[in-house]
Amino acid sequence: MQAPEGRARAQLVYVSKSIGRRLRWAPQDLRERSARGALVPPRGLSFVGGGDFLQVGREHLRLFTEHGGLKSGDRVLDVGCGIGRMAVPLLDYLDAEGSYAGFDVGKAMIGWCQKNITARRADFQFTWAPIYNRKYNPFGAIAADEFRFPYDDDSFDFVFATSLFTHLTLADARHYLAEVGRVLAPGGRCYLTFFVLADHARAELDAGRAAFDFRFPVERGLTIDRHEPEAAIAFEEPALRDLFTAASLRIDDPIRYGHWAHAPEAFSGQDVVLGRPAG
Repeated sequence: MQAPEGRARAQLVYVSKSIGRRLRWAPQDLRERSARGALVPPRGLSFVGGGDFLQVGREHLRLFTEHGGLKSGDRVLDVGCGIGRMAVPLLDYLDAEGSYAGFDVGKAMIGWCQKNITARRADFQFTWAPIYNRKYNPFGAIAADEFRFPYDDDSFDFVFATSLFTHLTLADARHYLAEVGRVLAPGGRCYLTFFVLADHARAELDAGRAAFDFRFPVERGLTIDRHEPEAAIAFEEPALRDLFTAASLRIDDPIRYGHWAHAPEAFSGQDVVLGRPAG
């Protein structure tokens, strides 16, 4: 983790951006409050990207079921759940045998989920993770590569993470994948998104056509920001495969390459890696 002075600067930036985001969206959030519905969070509270909140969640549910093998009776873990964009459509999809757990470093977002989602269905549980992250949680006390997922071994049938590993360094990604492997039950599946430096992606980067300008080296990959590498990180494909092997996970080839590097037949913006326990 950063030195104390670096943490203090990160905390000031975080607070400033949080206040600015809430003020910027406050007029629209007030206007839309009655029309928005209880399960659509205020924009000023959320770190999630653009697009319609409910529509994006429904589209991911379709991908989970059609490509990831998600079943209605699965025990589901959402790694880096944010403000519940994926949890909301799962409320109606998962049956009485299924369940949902999610964790995130955003304390306010977890609070919103507990108030608005868990209140509707008690087996949808959200946990705040006190992990230090320069951008999303500079008040955290635990390094990402030391954080143990707060669940028992073999607890889940389906584990997913969208737009999470794209913000992790190699060491953090290695640890998180090991934790995914630990909590994934025999016969379970995982659905994880990355930026992968495959041959076609490198060609698109060299031509200046990729959606992200990965140009600064990091360990076994590239980032778009040398000062804040976690802004977006792409891993070399051999490095990614090594990470899965080390976590006792097997990739269900082929990797589903994404729109960000104009892959043919892409069905997602990022690259989707499906996996299961290697044993």
